[in-house]
Amino acid sequence: MTQNTITIPCEASLLPKPGDLTNIFNQIINSIAILELQGLPDEAQKIRDILDNIKDTLGNYPISISDPVFATLEIPEVEWEKRINAMIEEYHLFVQAKFLEIINSVLPVSFAIPVPPFGISVDIVRLFSEPEYKSTIKSQFIDELETFYPMLPDIYKSFDGTYGIESPDMKAEAIWEYVITQLNKGALGIIYGLFGDLISKFDTIWEALGLPSLPILTELNVEGLINSTIESLEEQIKSAPDDMKEELRRQAIEQLESLNIAGFSVLDLIGGEPNDFVESLERKMDRFKRRLKNFGEEWPKYLIQEWMQKVQKFFNAIGLGALIEWITFTFCDFLKLIGFPAAISITNTLDIIGLKNVPSASLDENGNIIPAGEAGSNILPTLTPIAIDIIDPGDVVIPDDTADPVETVIIDTISSNTLNGNMNTVLLDSEGKHLLDSNGIPLTTDNMTFSSAVINTKLGDI
Repeated sequence: MTQNTITIPCEASLLPKPGDLTNIFNQIINSIAILELQGLPDEAQKIRDILDNIKDTLGNYPISISDPVFATLEIPEVEWEKRINAMIEEYHLFVQAKFLEIINSVLPVSFAIPVPPFGISVDIVRLFSEPEYKSTIKSQFIDELETFYPMLPDIYKSFDGTYGIESPDMKAEAIWEYVITQLNKGALGIIYGLFGDLISKFDTIWEALGLPSLPILTELNVEGLINSTIESLEEQIKSAPDDMKEELRRQAIEQLESLNIAGFSVLDLIGGEPNDFVESLERKMDRFKRRLKNFGEEWPKYLIQEWMQKVQKFFNAIGLGALIEWITFTFCDFLKLIGFPAAISITNTLDIIGLKNVPSASLDENGNIIPAGEAGSNILPTLTPIAIDIIDPGDVVIPDDTADPVETVIIDTISSNTLNGNMNTVLLDSEGKHLLDSNGIPLTTDNMTFSSAVINTKLGDI
């Protein structure tokens, strides 16, 4: 048989799209059925073995997906799409968990995030580091499916029969999907609150460096937008005669395709439509809803990362320089970290068909593509590492009024010094001048202590 190597796209993005990966795995999985129809069961089994090896290599990842994905169903296409979506969601949560771990070296942080309205809290650091912890949490939802599922917002109830399929297995996965979304949202709220606390405690340094304020995180209210768009149609579907349901379902999907979130359509966020070999309106609706609602949580996180990059010199100065490498940690970095393959080799010819309905880039009045980040662009923005200017230590003026031996922190440098050490640290601005408080007293780490008493800021308080 012909050896065929399929390159797996590794998107170096902070806002990854699931379309390409889903499309490739759809076609790899479909090739199994084609080989069996051709009377080549051994070759088909080789591909199954390759997919099983990938799952084994990933180990605990994605943490929000069970193995098997569904207890009583076997739909490989749907299973792999769920894995891919879960990896994207967990990528965002993983980065936020790293932020919190690093901030915890300066301010004590609770990693337990509440999941309303379930009345439970989940430790996101343990979730990534302890497989048995995940199993314990998830078993609660499986055991009490009929208690938790009705508590979900309607946007998570794609497999309740409205679009033709009702599945207890998929309901259980919907509950866990909701939990991960709430953990992402809760983690961002805590991070936002911690940064706000640091700003208030170190306002003199912020002003001296001309640092920008935290961005205002406007609630995108994706759930409300989706509900207002298709709620009436979904009610009609439930009560319509069987011969009318199909047309109403298609109308609801078309309505979602027309939505715009922060300047992006659902196809912009997916990257295009994967080639599905298991056709299902239920699956398509779930795909659209999931991508829209997840982006509603991802966009505020991106805005925070964009702001973090602008103030990274400050993080260096106060011992949080370790945050910087995670600001631009991309989805591709995450895939490499968890062991996702860069290529798959199979012993049969398989020509991967590209995505359908790939959105065209928006053009300006001159017909040129509008770059990512500019008004009117439908290209998702990203961030790349930015080097920090380094001041020559010989140019720093050490103040004469320091009575005790001190360690000098230069704000405009890549050197990092922790605030919780035993050294008394004098704080200088980028010109080597001594920073003073409002009373003219020289600022050092001895007289600039701060408390972590108010750090559990909820996103709803922003």
